[in-house]
Amino acid sequence: METALPIPEPPPVAPQTPATSLAGKLMNVIAAPGEVFSEITAVPARTTNWLVPVLIYAVAGVISVCILFTQPAIRQTIHDQQVKALDQQVQQGKMTQVQEDQALQMMDKVGPTMMAVFGSFVVVLIGFVSIFWWALILWLCGRWFLKAQFGYMKAVEVAGLSSVVLVLGMVLSTLLAVILGRLYVGASLALLVDDFDPTRRVHLLLGAANAVYFWHTAVLGVGLARLSGGSTAKALMVVFTYWIVAELLLIAAGLGSWTL
Repeated sequence: METALPIPEPPPVAPQTPATSLAGKLMNVIAAPGEVFSEITAVPARTTNWLVPVLIYAVAGVISVCILFTQPAIRQTIHDQQVKALDQQVQQGKMTQVQEDQALQMMDKVGPTMMAVFGSFVVVLIGFVSIFWWALILWLCGRWFLKAQFGYMKAVEVAGLSSVVLVLGMVLSTLLAVILGRLYVGASLALLVDDFDPTRRVHLLLGAANAVYFWHTAVLGVGLARLSGGSTAKALMVVFTYWIVAELLLIAAGLGSWTL
């Protein structure tokens, strides 16, 4: 009588970790960005991972602009800076006194509402452009310096989720501006300067030394490390090197206000 062969048992199936919700990703990218980026690199690209954070940034930016333009001290600071810039144009011979007077009349006709509308448009535009720009930098750094191949849209996801840090920084800067009645304040060394002048390079360097920007750059570096599958230390070094060089070049070229 033949003996029946035992039927082999199937290998145990490893339990799959449930995917983190988008809300969970937005929260976790602050505390544990490595885990978030490891998860998104293992699945196909999803538009919501970058679009929702950008929309949050845009809404926060519009609210911030509207709040700032309701503050008389802030409006006066902006007006004084515009007058100072026009005076410099006249002194340098790039504008006549008559042209300056006409420009000042136009400025007086533009009320705080129109300024807030224009400022809101700018902040929304910056939100979208900055995400795709940072994604391009991550993608190029990954290919050139880390010799890694990954999709551009994956870099867009990393840049989008990382923008949550900038939203927190925007909230902090708005609160400080309202409390202190000053522009260009945040978690930076600019707080040490009472009469911050965006035309002075020293002041711009102080403003660029912002803890939120350091944090944001570090999160991007962690994201690059997960995208490339390489060393976190090397990825951080590459991203921080780019950020420092870019900040210094903008300040040297007279475009330092973009660093604030």
